[in-house]
Amino acid sequence: MFRPARRVSWGTRIFALLVFLVAVGAIGAFLEVLLPQQVAKLAQMEANELVLARTGTTEVNTAVAGLWADLSPKGAMGLSPDRLSADLALAKRTERSADDALSHVQAAQAYMAQADGLPFQFHAPTFIAPDRAAAQHLEKALTTSIKLSHAATLQLTLAEHMSQNSQSLASMNASLSARDWTNAARTASTITTDLKSQQSPSGDPEALLDPLWTKWVDAMLGVSIAAQQYSLASAANQAQQAQQVGRTLASARDQLAASFAAGQSGAAAWQAKTVQPILDTVARETTAGSA
Repeated sequence: MFRPARRVSWGTRIFALLVFLVAVGAIGAFLEVLLPQQVAKLAQMEANELVLARTGTTEVNTAVAGLWADLSPKGAMGLSPDRLSADLALAKRTERSADDALSHVQAAQAYMAQADGLPFQFHAPTFIAPDRAAAQHLEKALTTSIKLSHAATLQLTLAEHMSQNSQSLASMNASLSARDWTNAARTASTITTDLKSQQSPSGDPEALLDPLWTKWVDAMLGVSIAAQQYSLASAANQAQQAQQVGRTLASARDQLAASFAAGQSGAAAWQAKTVQPILDTVARETTAGSA
């Protein structure tokens, strides 16, 4: 049976038109009001984070440069105990500051991603392209600064151990001169144990440590082992063995003095070859990110 199509009432048509107009109005309001407001809000938050990141990066760059300038002339092993403590505190503080500044860079990048990902945009917000490039430079500067400050922390921690061992070595030598074999052997054993625990850190490539200083660590270990053997042989009245070990101890002491002198004299060249290019990268990326 044929049924004529039902006619749509004017009420329905008017209602549909109103719904359409409301939808168009909502979209227009979103595009003209809400979307720009949201972009502006994200842009402001991103700008604030970028300012903090730039300030932090500049401060970190200054601290890292100053820290390695202090280490450069003779290396961490050549610093006084007071200077070691001060520089170690600075290295740890700088590493934390670099981490904080990097968190601001990452927050800025997150805000940029949100702004760029907002729907119904015909083009990316204008602030994203330059700020994204700046953030990338700052990120590279900070990750490199973290590497440098961490390397300084490793070096200075090792240097503190070596400074303490050097003082213990002087005490051990005094005991040997006084023929106090028991105390000399005990001190030598303590030095040997600590030096063996420092052999792995001294060879850590992240420490950016001159291999000449690693040879000094090994040379000091040779002295402490020979001194312990000499003390034990002397305490046991084993004259012939003590004489043989005594010659080994004398040779080890000569090697210790030579390796320490070589480490100090070669420190500046090592820094110029290994560390300075990394410092230059930090300075270059910091300048590019702050432009």
